[in-house]
Amino acid sequence: MSARQRQELDAAFQRRVAQRQQQSAANWQHAVQVGQGLGLGEPLGIYHAEITPPLGTRRVLLLIAPVPVFVAGVVLLALWAPDAAVPVLGVSPVLAGGYILGCALAARRRRFTRWLYGYTGGLAEADPEGPPRPVRWDEVTDVVDEWSSSGSESGWDYDGFRLTIAGGRILPVTAGYSNALDPYGPAGGIIAALLPGEVGAAIPRFPSIGDLITGQAVSRVVARQAAAVRAGGVLTRGDVRVTRDGIGGPKDATPTPWAAIERIELRPGRVKVRPFTGRARTYDNYRDGSGYSVLCRVLLELGVQASFEARG
Repeated sequence: MSARQRQELDAAFQRRVAQRQQQSAANWQHAVQVGQGLGLGEPLGIYHAEITPPLGTRRVLLLIAPVPVFVAGVVLLALWAPDAAVPVLGVSPVLAGGYILGCALAARRRRFTRWLYGYTGGLAEADPEGPPRPVRWDEVTDVVDEWSSSGSESGWDYDGFRLTIAGGRILPVTAGYSNALDPYGPAGGIIAALLPGEVGAAIPRFPSIGDLITGQAVSRVVARQAAAVRAGGVLTRGDVRVTRDGIGGPKDATPTPWAAIERIELRPGRVKVRPFTGRARTYDNYRDGSGYSVLCRVLLELGVQASFEARG
């Protein structure tokens, strides 16, 4: 690629970026105002996700109320006027389809866009109704990365993070949040991988919601937990116990010493400790495949040879 071609390519990408920034200018300004008002610092990114709130008990009862009424009516009609019941039964699939469609539309009407603003000092959730809900990074006592089985024996899907806030409140941050300033969205990485190397490298990169949580919340939690282990504390992740002397499981009388461990392999749902001699020990504790990316970072902070793979 010539220098002129590279300049034209960069200019095209920058036009797309500027267009997206213009579209999100109002939300960015709102993020700036929220950050200043709550003392969260400068904004690092703005993210959005479509949220479908769960239906309440009253609404569910209202939606399913026509079903028993219709069934009772058909039964009574079949008993008293069988000839008249036949046409009703014939159109029942159409009525059922219309009913399901109506329920889907009713649920969709409740959907709204939730914004998550990331700052140097914390984050804030912003919904169409109600004031923003702030969380300061220093208030996050623990972070767990969540994974769910994709249905195959060796695959897991990344669902996001679960933050524990001081006081015990849990804040889920799903992987469904998209960076509002990224003109290519989650497909940007795939596009970059498919394009020729120099062209793919020129595509602008924007931090994902995972990058934000990892860089701000996870890094702080990992530093605190690693320091606690060095000071003699015990870090427990599911059934795995990490101590200053080594790592062990619920059935281990003593932890496997660090000096005897060649490496540790972490995957969603499993931790495998490979010693220099003897059989590897496997711990399968978090059944939902959660927390292993964070645990891997703690081990690396402790100087342990460890790796994490997002598969079963």
